[in-house]
Amino acid sequence: MTHSDNVQTTTESELGEASQLISYETTRYISKILLYGVTPAIGVIGITGNTFSVIILRKHGLHKCSNILLLSLALMDMSFLTCYNSIPHIIYYMQGNDRFLYSRSVSMFWYVLYFALIVVDYANGLAALCMPMLITIERLVAVYLPLKFGQIITPFRTWTVVIIIELFWLTNMAYICFWYKFEYVFDETLNRSVGLISKSELYYRDSHAVPIIEEMYFNMKIPPVVTVIGCVAIIIKVKLTSIKRSKMTSSTKQSSTSRTTKTLLAVSFTYLFTVSIFAIPTYLPAEMSAYKFTKEDPSNVGIVVYQFINIMLMINSSWNFLVYVIMNKNFRDTFKDVISCKKSRPRC
Repeated sequence: MTHSDNVQTTTESELGEASQLISYETTRYISKILLYGVTPAIGVIGITGNTFSVIILRKHGLHKCSNILLLSLALMDMSFLTCYNSIPHIIYYMQGNDRFLYSRSVSMFWYVLYFALIVVDYANGLAALCMPMLITIERLVAVYLPLKFGQIITPFRTWTVVIIIELFWLTNMAYICFWYKFEYVFDETLNRSVGLISKSELYYRDSHAVPIIEEMYFNMKIPPVVTVIGCVAIIIKVKLTSIKRSKMTSSTKQSSTSRTTKTLLAVSFTYLFTVSIFAIPTYLPAEMSAYKFTKEDPSNVGIVVYQFINIMLMINSSWNFLVYVIMNKNFRDTFKDVISCKKSRPRC
């Protein structure tokens, strides 16, 4: 064995030890706090805020493509937040310690419900991460081609793109669920039969495709890159337009297009902030980063990091309502009307 081999072996050993700095008992304790307390609390807040967003956006009308995109984002976020707080997930991982402790029929029921929620959870979470890219593209057309905007961006085309993205992720996640199978086996430690989730033959037959699909799910680089470039281009254009208008008129009245642009830019920036944090584990050693759903034996550190990354995704799906209220006066006024049960004001 060469010196470099010794160094590599030592490094891998140190990483392996570092990845287990958190004990199994501590990992379980942290997971219980997050799954029983933190994530349900965030979920309730996020679902409430997104529900108000849906009500207000419908009041403002879906004739505006920007409202369609924000409504779709709110519905995706609500679905993600609801399904992430999955009862079957808690029953299997926390109460059962990676087992369904019920009869075969009841365990099978929880298994089916578990993966049904997984499909909706991942599909809508990933679809929601694509929405800021669509929002950015819509605003690019609005600020650079305002006269042709109505011809290029239509409600029908907007709904079509949103539905295609949703179906794409739902189809992919539904397929991945077939990588797993239900087994009802005898557990000697418990002296009883339990339900287990294990890898299916399809997973091993698709072993060549697993890394490709994992890369697609866990390294979604295109939407954030497009959003960053688009936001920079929009800011430049808005700034140049503002300078030009200031020279032509002394009016300080803000147009509806400007209000909409600022609101959508705020949504994109909060999204980019979350994605930046979400990407941190990709720069960590594999033993210490967030574990993947295909990994057989994740480290304790990986499990905890994975939980905190999911919390960031939940926060990202929860704070858009606050952004709308702060950035958009018309949205804020309609919200006041909704909670005071008054007749809504004119649409923005």
